[in-house]
Amino acid sequence: MESLKKYFEQQWKVKYGSSNQWFILFLKEYEDTVNYDSVLKRTAEYGNKYLKDCPILSIVLQLLCESIDDKSFDETSVFNNLWCTITNNGLKSIQNFSDDKKRSALFQALREYYRPKLFALFEKSQVKDKDNLYELVLNNVAEYGWLQGLQAVQKKIIPKLFKTLLENIPVSNDITEKPVQPKVETPISVNDQSCVFGQDTQISWKFSGIGTQRVTWFFNGQPLPTNDRLQVTETDNGTSILTIHQAELGDQGVYTAKATNAFGEAEAQTTLKIDCIKPVINTNLNTALKVTKGEILTLKVVASGTPKPHIVWMKDDNELTPNDRIQVTTPTGNKDKYMLTILNVQLEDEGEYSAEISNFGGSLCTDKCKVIVW
Repeated sequence: MESLKKYFEQQWKVKYGSSNQWFILFLKEYEDTVNYDSVLKRTAEYGNKYLKDCPILSIVLQLLCESIDDKSFDETSVFNNLWCTITNNGLKSIQNFSDDKKRSALFQALREYYRPKLFALFEKSQVKDKDNLYELVLNNVAEYGWLQGLQAVQKKIIPKLFKTLLENIPVSNDITEKPVQPKVETPISVNDQSCVFGQDTQISWKFSGIGTQRVTWFFNGQPLPTNDRLQVTETDNGTSILTIHQAELGDQGVYTAKATNAFGEAEAQTTLKIDCIKPVINTNLNTALKVTKGEILTLKVVASGTPKPHIVWMKDDNELTPNDRIQVTTPTGNKDKYMLTILNVQLEDEGEYSAEISNFGGSLCTDKCKVIVW
């Protein structure tokens, strides 16, 4: 095993490093680390199996990502997913490396990966290397991936040839069965959903596509601000979930989830309707009530609905205005008792009392209560 390790280490330095001095310096920086020995041992055991079609990039990735082990190649496909992401979306798709040295090494390795593919693509599309165009695009693609990297120089290329370039962008062999652009993983990308006022609800859409996808949510065409009540979470399988806590009437509208990767975008829409529960009178007014002059008159109604109903008290079909003597009590929390209290009852308080109870779901009136003052 040790002789094999020495053989491959020498191969790294001679075969891959002879024309890439930065790679020699990179190996020297890592040769005393535990991960260096692990990667070298893996190469000695499996040969070029995990070096892909660009050994330099594979070696750099394995050395930089210390969490990658043998399981990452076969059982969990972590390395394949990483390879897929970075070889299609460029350096910007990897957020883990804030260290300038690491990013520089990875950038150089990506240049080695993209160079033969990009130059072959240019030749196939008959794009000439004018004003150092090839190197300019190579840097852009290594940094931003195929699509964004090419779009950065779109004005320098004849439109017809640029279209040919886009149509022939190579895709990593590891993801040939996956769509390049984001795709909504449902038969239809539009649906309707309803939620009862005050309850929690979720809207979710699953997307597939190459590499890292960014999902942005919109409400009625405008970016959706998130807060403690409106929260967005992402799952490992590509599902984006919008959770709405204690739905309000203002939450009713069209929600759009837009997934974007380096090759395009896809969107899905949900029209959310907020349902209200019409008011229901659970305990009505008494039909008649006698009260002594100077005493306290109390009328009670128990009513439920969602949202919590609003009440208007009336005497002889005229709305009562609360004051120091006429007091209105409305329920809070889970309570549903509404009360009208009249202090120091006078003869002019005699009459027929009722209440109108309403919310956005509808309205209804209580029975009339004939109050006699004596």
